[in-house]
Amino acid sequence: MNLKGFFAKRQPIAPAGLHHLAGGPVPAGKRVHLRVEQDGTGLLLIDASRVLHLNPTACDYAWLHLRGLGEAELLKRIRKHYRVSRRQAAADWAAIRETLDAMLGDSEVCPITFLGLDRIEPFQTPVSAPYRLDLALTYRCNIDCAHCYNERRECPELATDDWRRIMQKAWDAGVPHVVFTGGEATLRDDLRDLIAHAQALGMVSGLLTNGVRLADRDYLAGLLAAGLDYVQVTLESADPAVHNRMVGADSFEQTVAGIRTCLELGIYTITNTTITRDSAPTLEATVRFIHSLGLKALAVNSIIYSGKAADGEFALTDEDLKAALVRVRELAEHLDLRLIWYTPTRYCRLNPLELELGPKHCTAGRYNLCVEPDGAVIPCQSYYERAGNLLTDPWEAVYNHPVMVRLRERQWLPPECTDCPELPLCGGGCPLELKDKPVACPDAMSNG
Repeated sequence: MNLKGFFAKRQPIAPAGLHHLAGGPVPAGKRVHLRVEQDGTGLLLIDASRVLHLNPTACDYAWLHLRGLGEAELLKRIRKHYRVSRRQAAADWAAIRETLDAMLGDSEVCPITFLGLDRIEPFQTPVSAPYRLDLALTYRCNIDCAHCYNERRECPELATDDWRRIMQKAWDAGVPHVVFTGGEATLRDDLRDLIAHAQALGMVSGLLTNGVRLADRDYLAGLLAAGLDYVQVTLESADPAVHNRMVGADSFEQTVAGIRTCLELGIYTITNTTITRDSAPTLEATVRFIHSLGLKALAVNSIIYSGKAADGEFALTDEDLKAALVRVRELAEHLDLRLIWYTPTRYCRLNPLELELGPKHCTAGRYNLCVEPDGAVIPCQSYYERAGNLLTDPWEAVYNHPVMVRLRERQWLPPECTDCPELPLCGGGCPLELKDKPVACPDAMSNG
């Protein structure tokens, strides 16, 4: 949703920068950030999962309200600054507040949905900085998934202070959300310290993990005490044999124990399952198992065409994947589980809207970036083209590197996609998949 049509442009009240807001109208437990751009426009981020674009005046309303000003004082400031009537200011505030209250009061909002692009905004809206930075602390791992998108097992790792500097640079650029990932981030002895630094900055922090180390209650309690906001655990199947075969380790029991510990300690937790030829036959059992554990949501994705899975050997056909997704969606609805679909696809091959999964669009290089263990920056965790290093290069040089611009501007799209009416939502799918599967759009072929 855009609120850019309310007022003519004037000098804004809200100061430029990233603001972490708490107290007052912000409900307890909510993480609220307001990013104010130099031109006065703003982005309101709720739990790093919902994003609302604001014009300068709507941004000023949000700024004053979220800082705790009462309605009378707020309207007085707006009327004086913008020279509008009380009736006009009150009417506009009523419309804006309705949206703000709906977002702040939405109990269904969760930080994980950001990863699935659950956003109140048009996909094509330009932004000055991403909303999320994935920190691949290490490429070491204690399991060995055959379908892993991790391409670089050997990579120097930054020291703790270097990671702190990177987080500070990201915060200064306006990034409110970091995700600790890998490899396996829990293999880093300084993970708790890095989470604490993110918390001190005001960032939302998440952990993507195989869950093995989280079976240690004291270890997980330490991460939570440092400020960790949520966890996503990879669970490939409810069948221990299938899960262990897919991850290349006898780790099923430890992973499940890790999930149980997360739930016992009260941190927001979700699982992620990769739909492959191996896991597809057990999908329904996996969904039921996730429900039996007490989880409220699950995520699924298809093969990412990178790393060990670059050739698509483990991928289902489009038709088999559609059928699998329908089965998962219907069962999740029946069990009252929230289902999140991660994988961007070309809508002419697999349309998530038709499957009632919501819109999905590749956000690499625009709304999210990934930092490798040595500080190099890539568009996402699977797209291994470097765009500089955050320890040595200015933020602007990294974010506006030709690699990032090429992705943001969709310069990689084939001619068949550029004139497609679905492009604003579809975005052309995953550019990594396009390297393996040339476009075969039915509409393009029928019109040729």
